[in-house]
Amino acid sequence: MLFDLLRVLLIPASLVVASGLALALLPQPVADRMIQRLESRRELAGRETIAFLYLGHQTQNGQLRIRGVVRNLTADPLEQLDAMVRLYAPGGSLLETAVVRMDQETIAPGQIARFELVYPKYGSEFSSYSVQFKSRLGGVVPYKDMREALAMEGRAPGGGRRQTETK
Repeated sequence: MLFDLLRVLLIPASLVVASGLALALLPQPVADRMIQRLESRRELAGRETIAFLYLGHQTQNGQLRIRGVVRNLTADPLEQLDAMVRLYAPGGSLLETAVVRMDQETIAPGQIARFELVYPKYGSEFSSYSVQFKSRLGGVVPYKDMREALAMEGRAPGGGRRQTETK
């Protein structure tokens, strides 16, 4: 039985050795191209997909409204993007997470999309909030935070003046 187990393990080990030998015998330009392709894929995976342009809140008539604006930075349409709004207690502990849909199912390249969370019967139980973006097709969507740059220019997309994340 021990010999059968060794025989089974010998097959994958021989494939690994053969693959290593094949890589070692590749011409240098071919190996360089393979490495460049792998590096470009890694860079694309970490690239920002959207620009985060605005985030603000307003309390009115016992409601908390948190609004945000994003822009698609890619050359492809973005489908089914959601904002995950995390609401924190005064001590910093997470009280609640709300998933908010964008005002458009598909965001065309360069196009702006908005989200709004309305929290009824707000009694000042939250001291701060944060936002992260997620695709319903899978995974967190990386973003480039443009709020500070736009505030310095005096512009705030989505209406109104720029507000901070914490209240």
